[in-house]
Amino acid sequence: AVVSTQSTGMDLQYGTDFSHWYNLNEEKLHFDVREKFRKHHYDKETEEFVIAACNISYLKHVSDNIFSLILVPFLGATSRNAILNRGVMFVASSTLFETMLEPCAHRDSLLDIGAGSGNVTEKLAGGFGEVFATETCPQMVSRLSAKGYTVLEIDGWASRSYSVISCLNVLDRCHYPLSLLQSMYNCLKERGGMIIIALVLPYNGSVEEGHDWVAQAEPLQIRGITFEQQLSYFCRFILEPMGFQLSYVTRVPYLCTGDLHNKYYSLSDALVAVTVPPAVTVPPVGPGVVGATNTTRVEMDTPPPGEGEE
Repeated sequence: AVVSTQSTGMDLQYGTDFSHWYNLNEEKLHFDVREKFRKHHYDKETEEFVIAACNISYLKHVSDNIFSLILVPFLGATSRNAILNRGVMFVASSTLFETMLEPCAHRDSLLDIGAGSGNVTEKLAGGFGEVFATETCPQMVSRLSAKGYTVLEIDGWASRSYSVISCLNVLDRCHYPLSLLQSMYNCLKERGGMIIIALVLPYNGSVEEGHDWVAQAEPLQIRGITFEQQLSYFCRFILEPMGFQLSYVTRVPYLCTGDLHNKYYSLSDALVAVTVPPAVTVPPVGPGVVGATNTTRVEMDTPPPGEGEE
């Protein structure tokens, strides 16, 4: 469910409490996940985004609504937002990303999968020799190219290797998230590297197709009800069995600029950094993976009784 928050610059000026965006019950996390959890806080870049969202004029929201209605017969929501430059996203500050990237020995290249307009990519890109991106929306691709990023074909990125891959709020918006994880693993397996994943929890996967949202073909089978339960399950029984090693776990708000109803919107994101040790044999890839030579799925371990549940 979407958690919407309406605020004003005056509220922010006098110190509205945003700690609930970052809090969780650490005792409810699995031990391995709790060991890597680091609580973040409402930092300067997050505040700047919220203030900017609150300062978007009423006239801008009205005009966006009018032009969006005109474009509805021709374009889906993502394309309309790209043209109107609305629905701008914020995941984390460059400071937090830098902290997560500290263990990286190499920063030759970054791939941002599903990069959108590149606003979040900018928070990650500092210090990398090359920055690549993928995006399915043509209007977003134009924005990425204008910012100087090399945009790769959706069917071609998996043939390269990278130092770091970011996959921010994509696993719940694509048809084959498990296969996407496997492809990312394969890109890093030769020399190792890091993947930074953002995933909205509780999990609710769907895919935008034209004007409709349809069910994922291969949804992640995440068990649990609470944020803590689902985060533990995702790390322990999806990421770790595939060979990923937990490096950093935190909770952040996934923010989006608002509309006439709310100044901005917020969802709860699990932000997870995992490393891939070099030269590790990879299990067979799943369906939907670029370059797959078989159709064997990666099976999930069954958690011990009670784990991931109350």
